Amino acid sequence: MITIISGTNRKNSNSLKVSKTCDKILQEQGADSQICCLTELPDNFFSLIYEKDSPGYSQMIDTYITKADRLVFVLPEYQGSYPGVLKAFLDSIDPKLIAEKKACLIGVASGRGGGIRPQSHFTDVLHHLKVEVFSSQPKLSGIDRLVDDVFLQDPSAIDQLKTHFLKFSQF
Repeated sequence: MITIISGTNRKNSNSLKVSKTCDKILQEQGADSQICCLTELPDNFFSLIYEKDSPGYSQMIDTYITKADRLVFVLPEYQGSYPGVLKAFLDSIDPKLIAEKKACLIGVASGRGGGIRPQSHFTDVLHHLKVEVFSSQPKLSGIDRLVDDVFLQDPSAIDQLKTHFLKFSQF
């Protein structure tokens, strides 16, 4: 199972649109995939993250993290890094549950860098947690011009992701 983590809790975010496109591509390529959208975090998430006996939240971690073999993080760039909610989500996961998994990062930004800074910062965090991070990291610049109301629509970006996931499946 591949879990795609849409790295923000903003409703109808461009990250979610890219995540939906990634899910569609992976399924077309025969992979079993699912999306973990941080908008699904409990309203009292910041109160729950360190409690071990929160049934709804524990189920979320089990479904999206424990049962996943691979992780795809779609990282928006917020203030030169990745969103704090993603860091809090990662902090709430027992490091043993994520160690030794394979991950890839896809940067999303309205600017020209395509999320290179959050990719770099997040790679460091994942390496600290003993996650193997795929070196190929697509950067989707000017994201507002590449999406519609639901999906990534830019043919070049879609082709880039298709190639990326074929290579990630061999990683």
